[in-house]
Amino acid sequence: MPKNTKTLEGRDRRRIETRVWLQILSLESTILSQLNRALGAEFGLSVAKFEFLAQVERYPEGVSLGKISSNLDVTSGNVSGLVRRLLADGLISKKMSKEDRRSFIVSFSPKGKALFDKANVLHTKKLAECFAEFSLDELEHSSTTLRSLSQRIPEKPR
Repeated sequence: MPKNTKTLEGRDRRRIETRVWLQILSLESTILSQLNRALGAEFGLSVAKFEFLAQVERYPEGVSLGKISSNLDVTSGNVSGLVRRLLADGLISKKMSKEDRRSFIVSFSPKGKALFDKANVLHTKKLAECFAEFSLDELEHSSTTLRSLSQRIPEKPR
């Protein structure tokens, strides 16, 4: 293969890689904006608060802040800020862990559980609206492709 062809293929590949990345960013931005608007208008929740509460939902017995930080792939500082705001809103309770006195466990307050359950219905509805124009086959194909990208891209640069 002539050298010029290889160079052109490399440039084409880089262009396509950039387009894929930009499409992912654009899609994320569009959906996050719609979810933030809907959750904010109806329940005063941001997507960040909703995602935190969704983690609490997964662990009815309570969950450590470290586990939430790990599951959401955010810093402990981000989690601490969300905890302060959610406590102030009366949506969660926080207590010291019985196993590790340096750790805290959060769980829903009754108000928080009721609000999350309603917000989760809206979240599901908004996602359904976002993807309404796509067939189940298109969604499954997209999901498979995105999962493959996620699994095959190394977390740390080589």
